[in-house]
Parts: sequence; C-alpha cells; structure tokens
Amino acid sequence: TDNSAINLGGTVEGGQNVTQNNYNFPEPKQAEATQTVSDLLQDIRRRYPQATDAEILEIVDRGLADMQQNNPEKWRKWVDILSVVFAGGVEAIKIIAPALGIPIEIGKRLYEIYDRNRQQLPKGK
Repeated sequence: TDNSAINLGGTVEGGQNVTQNNYNFPEPKQAEATQTVSDLLQDIRRRYPQATDAEILEIVDRGLADMQQNNPEKWRKWVDILSVVFAGGVEAIKIIAPALGIPIEIGKRLYEIYDRNRQQLPKGK
C-alpha cells in the first residue's frame, strides 16, 4: 500500500504566510478521486463565487440528476469517482471534508448525495 500524500492546499493568507495542507490517503485512487471532486467544487466556486456551500451541493445534486437522465455513462463515472472518495463510508468524511476544503457537515450532505445516486445503480454492478 502506497501512503502517498496528496497536496490539496496552499492558500496564501495576508502577507507572506502560506498554509499548505497535506492529506494522506491509503489508496492512490482515493487521492486521485478526491482531487477530481476538489477540482469540481473549485470550478463551481469559480463559476458561482457568491454560492454558499449548500447551494454548491444543490448544483452537484442537480448536475448528477441531469447526467443520469441525459448522459448515463458520465453519471456512472461520477458515481464511481464518489464511490472511491467515500470508500471508508461515513467515517471517510472526517478525512475527505478538510481535503476538499468543506465543513464536515457539508461532507455528510455530499455523502448523502453520493449514497442516493449509488443506490440507483443497476444491481449486480
């Protein structure tokens, strides 16, 4: 098992202070999937800078619902990515939420969105 660290941080705060956050994930795939979700959330934040965390989750939720109807292959890909991110179940949120730059409560809501979508996958897959 590779205990590689993934850097999902590096925010510059006032003056010369730099904060860098490194999170260790047990699986490289989990680090990669977490980075993909982090990129998605950052993209949404750039496109909707005034959106609250709750509104961002609604955007993700609506996007998944639209994908399921209009692009099932892409929807399946995102559900698979979220499956890797949340491989540790609800307990994974304690690691994932800070790595994504979101509060734990928002991480729990993201997990609920994932879980609802996961349950809609065809059985046996």
